[in-house]
Amino acid sequence: MIGATGVGKTTSTAKLAAAFATRHGAANLGLITLDAYRVGAHEQLRTYGRILGVPVHTAHDRASLEDLLDLLSGKKMVLIDTAGMAQRDTRTRELLDMLSHRAINRLLVVNASAQGETIEDQLAAYAAPSCRGIVLSKLDEAVKLGPALDSMIRHKLKVLAVANGQRVPEDWHRLSANALVQRALRGGGTAAWRLDESDVNLIFAGLPAATAAAPAHA
Repeated sequence: MIGATGVGKTTSTAKLAAAFATRHGAANLGLITLDAYRVGAHEQLRTYGRILGVPVHTAHDRASLEDLLDLLSGKKMVLIDTAGMAQRDTRTRELLDMLSHRAINRLLVVNASAQGETIEDQLAAYAAPSCRGIVLSKLDEAVKLGPALDSMIRHKLKVLAVANGQRVPEDWHRLSANALVQRALRGGGTAAWRLDESDVNLIFAGLPAATAAAPAHA
């Protein structure tokens, strides 16, 4: 799981882990965190791991990550939770290089409530076209889903799952393209800015006054 700060990577990891463990058994699941320097998220994943009965391993660099992948190679699925970084953080490239192992499929978590320009910036920084798919998080916080779906469609990205809350694993869903479009078209909420009388007066105040018709040329 990769993505910017606060998009819900750790919670999404826990939701996917719980869904997998329920279907295939906890013994077939491995959990790794690369978020060792952010203690809160590290302990959060460990708590979920204890509930599921799955130990959480910590990788500090590329070498230790590869060692853990070898150790867990017998698992049906290994989930890797990563540190949240702003898309313009210089360490983002280092993280992507660390995850360039041939056995790793990257899932990009995108906050559905973010501005369209912010989403575009994150897709570029995290090399979205090279990812296995997208997890759209925070649907419950998104007043408008259009900007997020617009980016998904234009970049031809596959939305693998959506998350619409903090509950694990209840708030984790697979929605069809039709369902996402219907959700976007439903709209809702109030506009952040509405044109009122004072705005109209301000707009027209800067227009040049109408001049008299020019005399006809002889």
